[in-house]
Amino acid sequence: MQLKAFILVLFLFWANFTFAQSIDLYVVNIRGMVTSADGGEPVAYAHIINPRAHGGTTTNADGMFSIQMLTEDTLTIRALGFVDEKLIIEEFPPKKLYKIVLKPVRILIDEVTVTKDLEMRRRLGLPDPEPLNIPTELRGDAFNERPPWFAAFLSPISFVQYHTSKREKEKREVRKIIKNNEEWLTFSNYHNLDNIKRLTGLDDNEADKFMMYCNLNNKLPYFAGQIEIEFQIMDFYFKYKKLQAE
Repeated sequence: MQLKAFILVLFLFWANFTFAQSIDLYVVNIRGMVTSADGGEPVAYAHIINPRAHGGTTTNADGMFSIQMLTEDTLTIRALGFVDEKLIIEEFPPKKLYKIVLKPVRILIDEVTVTKDLEMRRRLGLPDPEPLNIPTELRGDAFNERPPWFAAFLSPISFVQYHTSKREKEKREVRKIIKNNEEWLTFSNYHNLDNIKRLTGLDDNEADKFMMYCNLNNKLPYFAGQIEIEFQIMDFYFKYKKLQAE
């Protein structure tokens, strides 16, 4: 009797585990709204990235988006000036609407006193300073870029600070976020619903379905240019029409 009970419990455990695994393979349509932690305003044109599919979509002017994904996928929500946020679907069936709140990027800087002494610079024979593209508040105190190995001998204190300072690491992370956002903005200028409708002549419903197909099959890096993006869109369009005909 005990053996039968043990077999029954084992079977039920196996069935539940199998069922849970099968849920992970389901394809679901997700609707979401992206807002700012400051005031709750909608974040327009934020990027919803599915790393597994190498694609995604963007929010509209009201911060709304919809995307098709597997329940095991993790979405990355990214917008210029905000910290990235992750979205994991932990329930099945999914909610009717997911609300994602993005935190603005903030960097505190120390108080500084700005002075200008041109005569002193001329007397010392110093050259005119060259402006940096990196914002002042994000510049490193040690190195603006990763130092070479020999910097450990030439400037050991700065070398150690670069690799161990929490503040330096935070600055580099923020610069990385800004660079990624700028690349996404460039990519979305040409990879968007309006451009797809212009190139293909599809109406709203068909263009939306085709954009989902493009997002799921995108193989271009996010720093790709207009010609590369539009060439891929048309290549996908011919493949999409072939699939529809079949």
